[in-house]
Amino acid sequence: MTENRRILLNIAATYGRSLYALLIGLFCGRWSLMALGEVDYGLMGLVGGLTVVITFLNSVMASGVGRFYAIQVGVARQVRWKGLIACRQWFTTAVVVHTVLPVVLVAAGYPVGEWAVCSFLTIPPDRVQACVWVWRCVCVTAFVNMVSVPFSAWYTAKQEIAELTIYGVVTSTLNVGFMYYAVHHPGKWLVPLACWAMLLSIIPQVIICFRAGIKYRECRFVWGYVRSCWGRIGEMLRYSGWALLGTVADLLSTQGMGVLVNKFFGPRVNAAQAVGNTLSGQCTALSGSLTGAFWPAIISAYGAGDYVQVQKRVRYVCKIGSWCVAVFAIPLSVEIDEVLRLWLVHPPEFTAGLCLLALAVALIDRMTYGCAIAVHASGKLAGYQSVVATLFLLAFPLAYVFCEMGKSVYWIGGALLIARGSCAMARLVMARRVSGLGVRVWARTIALPLLFLYGVSFGGGLLIREALTPSFFRVVMTTAGCEAVLFFGAWFLLLTGEDRAGILAKAVQLKRWRRA
Repeated sequence: MTENRRILLNIAATYGRSLYALLIGLFCGRWSLMALGEVDYGLMGLVGGLTVVITFLNSVMASGVGRFYAIQVGVARQVRWKGLIACRQWFTTAVVVHTVLPVVLVAAGYPVGEWAVCSFLTIPPDRVQACVWVWRCVCVTAFVNMVSVPFSAWYTAKQEIAELTIYGVVTSTLNVGFMYYAVHHPGKWLVPLACWAMLLSIIPQVIICFRAGIKYRECRFVWGYVRSCWGRIGEMLRYSGWALLGTVADLLSTQGMGVLVNKFFGPRVNAAQAVGNTLSGQCTALSGSLTGAFWPAIISAYGAGDYVQVQKRVRYVCKIGSWCVAVFAIPLSVEIDEVLRLWLVHPPEFTAGLCLLALAVALIDRMTYGCAIAVHASGKLAGYQSVVATLFLLAFPLAYVFCEMGKSVYWIGGALLIARGSCAMARLVMARRVSGLGVRVWARTIALPLLFLYGVSFGGGLLIREALTPSFFRVVMTTAGCEAVLFFGAWFLLLTGEDRAGILAKAVQLKRWRRA
């Protein structure tokens, strides 16, 4: 299979999975709120967010593993046997790191999280013990996910993401059945739901580990490479050390907001924030189906020295990744009140405003996300991460100042929006050498076409909304109008003549194949 076909297959598979998960997630989100109630729903999101205490360092090391895997895959295209040996060396190193590190992180992070649940966070006294059990389930899930990183990373590095799609679809479907049962059998579902989520996460990871060990020749632990793994661990730490700075700052600017909301506004507003994060996460997942397919392709192309392909794919990620978010975010922004009414019936207070802020953050972030991938491919993170981390960290103290001044919860989202916008511009400036995107080129070829497209789509949706009375039919019509503008505009504004010709050629080829 050619490189471009593999990328298209991965995009189709992951986008289909993300779209399915989006539709399923809307039902599950509503049923979760109905089954748990506002307080428990907010506590579930709050306690789950504490996972960052034990996973943030591992997530940084995992990104390093994926990056070095993909680089060696690119090297193997040039020197096959040398690349195979290097891949096994990196796999052995990854197993050592992701066996020792999870044990240390869980042992150190578990008591911190339990102390936060029992003594720091604002939790009703009768729900503290239930939240402790939720935290335990979260820790077990995090441990298994951390240990499985050396195996699951090979699917991404090899750009064979379609199989992972199957696991995602199955778990999403099973979750629907469980949530439907919970809604129709009222009770205290906080702990059972946490246990169910733990099982849905653990079982696929175990299957992935066994499958990777059978499927990939590179996935072999060699004891002889353990003694020499310290140099590779040092190289990984040098790369991951700077990535760690950005990750910690990102966590403070996002997960830290949940703690601020809890301390200043209480768990009911956490429920509104959780709904906003859910919708934003589903939007980002649609875009992630694209970036997830391009991430290993960009890094492998960099490892093979094909810088023309690196720059070309970076532009696609910036353009199409942001457009994928807009496909969901624009019509939702137009009809946010009616959608929340139809979806949740009685949404928590502040939900609509927090949703809009979260969607705006997602749109801004994705417009320069391709530049971040290019920098990670180069491995030159020192200056880049220093600037980006500083801007990420700006959000938390800014939001804290707003809270101390007595501002509404919307100002917390506003602080995050300011920080993310500043970060996007800094990312663009600092990555221009690797990505091939200067500020003027980015503005002319990406930002202005996207903003024009978003404005026309949003304006068209507003006209339809004002012409009809509130109903499900109006939501359908406004969505259809917004999507028509987005798809029609993308064909002429985002795709090049070469892209359009290639798509038309593929369509003709597919039509001939069907006739045959």
